[in-house]
Amino acid sequence: MKSRGVKKRAKPARRNIILRLCVLAVSATAMVALLNMQAEIDKRGMQVEVMRQRNETQRMLNKELRRQIEAGLDDETVERIARERFDYAYPDEIIFIDISGS
Repeated sequence: MKSRGVKKRAKPARRNIILRLCVLAVSATAMVALLNMQAEIDKRGMQVEVMRQRNETQRMLNKELRRQIEAGLDDETVERIARERFDYAYPDEIIFIDISGS
């Protein structure tokens, strides 16, 4: 009879160990998930900062363009735009193009 009593006492201990292992596994899984989420939050935070910097740069560029529009375009600016964007040149002008890539 004593042997039966020992077996009954061993089962709760085994269940206790299994329960602890399950709790440990769930805790470990939750910890890994939290670490992954934190890494994703950090990554997104860096992306937000980059976008803020781009936004500020674009705002400054827009401000400068508005200033130029309000002030009107001078002859040098019109000439520069015509040369750079539209490949215009004076009729007697010879243009050399560097194709070496350097």
